[in-house]
Amino acid sequence: MTHSIADRKRGPAARLLSVALLAAALPLSSASATPDKHVEIDYLNAPFRQERLLDWGNRPDWSHYGRKLVFTKDDLHDGPAYEIDVVTRKVRCLTCALGKNQFVTRIFYLPDDSYLIEASPNMESGSGGSHGAMGTQLFWMSKTLSKPTALGTGAMGDIAIASVANADGSFNISWARPNNDGLQLVMAKLHHDGRTARLADIRGLYDYRLGQPGEPSFPEAYEFMDDSKSVLFWTVEMKTLNGEMYKVDIATGEVSRVYATPSHNETHLFPDERYGLEESNSHSDPDGPYRGVSALSRGVVEMFLKMRGEKDAATLAAANSEVGFDIFVITMDGTSRRALTNVSASGAQAHQSVVSPDGRRIAFAIKDPTGKSGHAAGLYIGTFGAK
Repeated sequence: MTHSIADRKRGPAARLLSVALLAAALPLSSASATPDKHVEIDYLNAPFRQERLLDWGNRPDWSHYGRKLVFTKDDLHDGPAYEIDVVTRKVRCLTCALGKNQFVTRIFYLPDDSYLIEASPNMESGSGGSHGAMGTQLFWMSKTLSKPTALGTGAMGDIAIASVANADGSFNISWARPNNDGLQLVMAKLHHDGRTARLADIRGLYDYRLGQPGEPSFPEAYEFMDDSKSVLFWTVEMKTLNGEMYKVDIATGEVSRVYATPSHNETHLFPDERYGLEESNSHSDPDGPYRGVSALSRGVVEMFLKMRGEKDAATLAAANSEVGFDIFVITMDGTSRRALTNVSASGAQAHQSVVSPDGRRIAFAIKDPTGKSGHAAGLYIGTFGAK
């Protein structure tokens, strides 16, 4: 992997973290006009039907009303942001009119269906890696698709967004940003007036620096949970080299593991917080010695092994890396699990999954890197309770 000039200036420790984080970032029925209330669903047993919306697309995110998905073309290279109406299947490009400033790494809906964007500075990079994982920035874009407003902060990976506005109309968000050769998990209020936006009340929740002792390492924000009293985040436990879900208490800063598995798992929450939508490599690497990180790229697994002092790290990484994910429903105590896809053992990848606001549907992408798995790639939705 090549590094930008900015990466080289940050020194070897920052470059090392940048490589790791970039690779780690590598998780129908008609919709009503108003948000559906959450209904109780037995996700472990309810009928489940999946269908392909498009033969392309990645990193989907649901609109507040569950009628649309915003998404990117790919998860490895920056490109324009798109939106699809899941009923009419009509697709529109959201950023193409911005010319050289149209490239996004990730895009999310805020609860009022304006947009939160993660992209390289000025949204000019189309490479997906020239600035590295430590170089992406946050932007806000209006529903009218006006020129995005830079929010003046770095960002890495997924972003937690509260489902309802604050009393002052702002929205709580949480994300990871570069901080002193490491990453800091922060939260803030995002204010906008329909034309421009700003962040206020930024506060740190958890800091990690390379080499820091303790189990959780760098954080990647996923969800607000515990009635918005905590932030759920993904991390790699350095002692065991295992990707797991942790949470931090916003008031106290206490960090704790949510549940544990021997596999590399990344999990979003269903609305009742009793269930999670998990991406796991348990099908593609059921009993490997490094299954806790084997869904990461070869170079990053090798880096972790070297940090652990493992001999023959390159050989071990070649045999224990770049395996695929499948998608599961799990109980958030980790005791029960249901497979929703079964593609990874054949070389395909089901990932970038997200739950609809009412909890009835999920969206995800399937990739087939080798073209030999026999599974159709593209953008999918799955519906619980479908006949």
